[in-house]
Amino acid sequence: MRAAVVHQHGLAPELVEHPDPVPAPGRSLIRITAAAVNPIDVTISAGKHPLGRPALPHVPGIEGAGVVVESETLTPGARVRVQVPGGFVGGTLAELVLVPDAACLPVADGVEDDQAAALGAVGISALVALEDLAALRAGESVLVLGATGALGRVSVQLARALGAQTVLAVGRTAERLASLPPAADGGPDATILLDATDPQDLRRRLAEAGGPVDVVIDSLWGPYAMPALSGLAFRGRYVNLGQSAGAEAAVDSGLLRHQWISLTGLSGAAIPPDRARAAFAYLMKLAASGRLSLPTHVHKLDDVARAWQAQAVGSPGAKLIVRP
Repeated sequence: MRAAVVHQHGLAPELVEHPDPVPAPGRSLIRITAAAVNPIDVTISAGKHPLGRPALPHVPGIEGAGVVVESETLTPGARVRVQVPGGFVGGTLAELVLVPDAACLPVADGVEDDQAAALGAVGISALVALEDLAALRAGESVLVLGATGALGRVSVQLARALGAQTVLAVGRTAERLASLPPAADGGPDATILLDATDPQDLRRRLAEAGGPVDVVIDSLWGPYAMPALSGLAFRGRYVNLGQSAGAEAAVDSGLLRHQWISLTGLSGAAIPPDRARAAFAYLMKLAASGRLSLPTHVHKLDDVARAWQAQAVGSPGAKLIVRP
């Protein structure tokens, strides 16, 4: 088979002929039709993941969509979304991948493979953050910090689908904020452009947009964390899912105590398989009904190095999809 192979930590993968995966008990052989490129793929292949440096050479890619070729438990030809620790095992940036049977989740009729691959990891994380950690209730308000990335875009749409009365989208790029759909189509009620030179300005902008809010979903952290925390209502819930603006933030503990604020974090890798399965089924229901989608930039497997570079240099503004 053809596969994208990383030969040196920190460098982009190269398209080469690679041995086919060998079928094994409890594992399904999947022909990939669409693989997503995620920030974690770059992190793993660069040797910067907490689990350590993956062996070389390796095939990266943690998620994708495809069809079952061979399986003891799944029907050949069935459409599935798969997730594996790509890089530490054979990943999805290849024509074929061997995955545990339980890692195969059904793709709903009416949902294209590109969307199934794009919505998986970010959608499951966003839904678990909103439902399980933030315990969002219908009629509450949500601020999405980092709303123009894939995780943020999904969070906006899911907050709306879960019954949030007000959804505020906060981002660092005016053009991308303007590209979010209107509230009637699952988008935010208002957008807030962050000031890179004055992160504290978020406090004022949030107050003008209708804050305080009940829930903050954050993929930025860094200098914007404390201003967003200060915009929470009494008993507000703050869930962090990323650190694209910085790994550290100074937090006023008095604010947490006096406002009874809940501050939690979520790693998608820690979500139990059964919860991920249920979450993805809900995502598929929304996507099939036209209530959930992500913009994508599609590359051929032959062009995988360019897709990889687009992710490595920062947020590409759309989900990167590679088709074998």
